[in-house]
Parts: sequence; C-alpha cells; structure tokens
Amino acid sequence: MSDTPSPDGPERFQTVSGLGVNANVHSWDNGRLRPAIDMIADLGEVSWRVIIDKADWEVEKDPSDPATIDWTRYTPIYERGKMADLWNTIEYISSKPGQQVMVNVMGGVPKWMGGNHIDAVAEDQWVRMIASMVAYGRKVRKLDFTLLSPMNETDWNGIEGPQVGPDQYVRLLHKLVVRLDGLGLRDMRLVGPDTASAPKASSEYLQALDADPLVMSRMAHFGIHSYDGSSGGVTEALGKSSHPELDYWVTEFSGPCPGCDTGSPNPADWSSAAQTASLAIKLLQEGAAGLMQYDAWDGYYEHHGSTGYWGLLAYDPDKRTYSPRKSYYVLRQLIRYVPRNAVRIAASSSDESVDVVAFQDPASGRVSIFGRNDSDSAVKVTVRLAGFSGTMSLSMFTTNPERDMEAADGPQLAGGRTNVAVEPNSVFTLTGSTPKS
Repeated sequence: MSDTPSPDGPERFQTVSGLGVNANVHSWDNGRLRPAIDMIADLGEVSWRVIIDKADWEVEKDPSDPATIDWTRYTPIYERGKMADLWNTIEYISSKPGQQVMVNVMGGVPKWMGGNHIDAVAEDQWVRMIASMVAYGRKVRKLDFTLLSPMNETDWNGIEGPQVGPDQYVRLLHKLVVRLDGLGLRDMRLVGPDTASAPKASSEYLQALDADPLVMSRMAHFGIHSYDGSSGGVTEALGKSSHPELDYWVTEFSGPCPGCDTGSPNPADWSSAAQTASLAIKLLQEGAAGLMQYDAWDGYYEHHGSTGYWGLLAYDPDKRTYSPRKSYYVLRQLIRYVPRNAVRIAASSSDESVDVVAFQDPASGRVSIFGRNDSDSAVKVTVRLAGFSGTMSLSMFTTNPERDMEAADGPQLAGGRTNVAVEPNSVFTLTGSTPKS
C-alpha cells in the first residue's frame, strides 16, 4: 500500500448512526437503575435498544373493534408494573445529552394471540397493542423516541419473540405503519427484522420488505443479530434493494458468554470482552452502521425466566449496586471517540495479529483508530490510513486483563501512518484532532 496521501483524501465507507447497548427495563427497581444509566450514558453518544419483555401486557383479549383504542382500558395497563418501568427508564435516559432511544419488544405475545406465534385472526389486535403502547409513550408521557423494533428474533424458537415468517412480518408492519399514521405518529420509523440469523434477514426478510414500498419507506435501519462477526451478506443485499441508501444495525452482538441467559455469571470476563472488541471490528469492517452490545446490565428476563449476565455492568443483588466489567471499558474506548455521523475510513495494520478499524468525525475532524492485539506478545505495528493527509498527535487508551482504559500519550499520525507499540492481549484506541488555526 502506498504511503502517498491521495488528493481525494482517505477512502470512505459507511456513516455511523448508532453505537450502543441493549437495555432491559425490568431493572428499573423504583429508580435504583439510575446510577447504571449514568454509567452507560458516560460511554458517549449512546444508542439504546430499550427492551420491554415480554410482549404480553394485554393479558385479556379486548372484545371491542380493533380499529378503536379504549383508553379507559389501556391507560391503567400503561401506568403500572413493567410498562411504567419502560416509560421511567426512557425518560431518565433521555435526560442525558446525546442519547438516542429505540424501543424493542421482546418475547412471546399473550396466549390468546398465539403465545409463541401470532395467529392470523389476532393480527389486528397485535397492531392495536403495539400502536397503543407507542401512542401512550409519545402522547401521554411525551417521551422522546421515534425508533421502534416491534418484534425480536421472529425466525427463532418462539421464546425470544413470536415465530413470524417474512410475509406475515411485512403484513404486520404495514398494518402497524397505517395505524401509527392514523394516530398522528408519522415520524415513527422502524428497525428490523432483528432476526437471529443474519443470512435469513438478507435473503428472506429483506425480499419481503422490498416488495412493500410503504413499509420499506418507513425503515430507519435494517436490523440483524450477530454473535459470530458475520453480517450475512446484508451490505450486498441492501445495495441491490429498492432503498440502497438504507444502512444496517447489528442490534445484538457480544463476545461469548456461556450460560449467561440461564443464570450463570460470565465465567471469563476478559476473554468475552476481548472477543467483543474483535467482533465489533469485524462487523464495522463489513459495513455495519450501528452496533448494540447485548447487554447494558445484568437483569431478569421474563422470556428466559432467569437473570441474564451479559451486562457491561455487573449487578450485586445484596448491595443493589452496579460495577463495570471489562467489556464496559472496551466499548467505552469505541463509543466515546466515534460519535454519530463519524465516517469509517480505510485502515490497515502491518501485523496480522493486530486488527484495526478507523473513523473520522466530519464535524470535529477527530480521527479514531480502534484495534485489538490478539497475540500474547507486544507488537510494534504501523497503522496506515490510506489517503489521509495532515499531522496530529494521538492519545492512546488501553484495556487488558490488568488495565481499564488506561490513558497515555500516543504517537504522531503523519502522512497517513502512525507507528505504535501495542501491549499483548489488549484492546487499544488511538485518537486525536488537528489543532484549529
């Protein structure tokens, strides 16, 4: 690769639109969650996938016409229990500068709707249930959210979310869009399909979505899940769709955490954190515009019937306090220095054991390089940003088994290259801005 700066500048790829976390509202606990929200908001410009679990709050079937919403019936539902926790969590998140909220509905639907699926005869009732939730949050609680992911892992086992095939999924979204428009909520945008299988999202669900111009026009981001670093060909599939400008978010990703869904605390804190960094780098290299770590904090999930231990923040039930895991510092090194609207630029490493991804913020000019050394040896590596011109001093942050985002003076970036000594088995960030004249 040539070190000569290009007159056109560095090669540019996707624009970042959402780096953040999944956030389970069951942990609200009369406001004891606030310190955890404070810590997550301190990561930077965080995009939150706020989860209501399960999708069963309408316990008994409303016998009235689904085209109507009887607010004397629905208002008490939305003013208590987990639904009140949802609003209180969103309200507190939104009080923090730079935060972005998306509401996600996780888990099965009421048994009378189908439980692990949605009966065709109950589709309009499902639409009313979801639309009434959004309307209450927006119009009654006056909360700031315009992103909605109404189902979760519809291609999976009926536990993470109802089993809904591509055609029914799009049919339900079409009805939901029409209903939200009728409620005066035309600014609501959708994120989905949030499938467990990224290849199914790109080969099956996208095809069905693309056949419905109304639904496709209301998609804010195409959503997938990936726990292996693969985006399942989504970049190419979107490029061939009717809306090639649509970006995609990996709305769930994380390093491995065996047993964490079924009540077993993370057995390998650093190993999981380090692999989270590697997966983030790979997914960003593949073109993801958003990544949402699963999970923000440890907490109880109804659909599993157990506490999940994926959290960036570990929960101590005796003290009712939260403390950062290693993964917290790893994600902080990425999110804090890659704000929304930063653009990924071409980057490469001279050593195969060091993987990197780089960004430039057009607003501030800040350049940030996020990388991982997965070897057990220190490495002197040259990082190249092809086509980048100018000179700047970089700061360096390192997280490893012994250190938590430790700051140090970094090297110079000049002529599109920088030489840096990277510690063994570590995650690092290099970041800096050109001084303003």
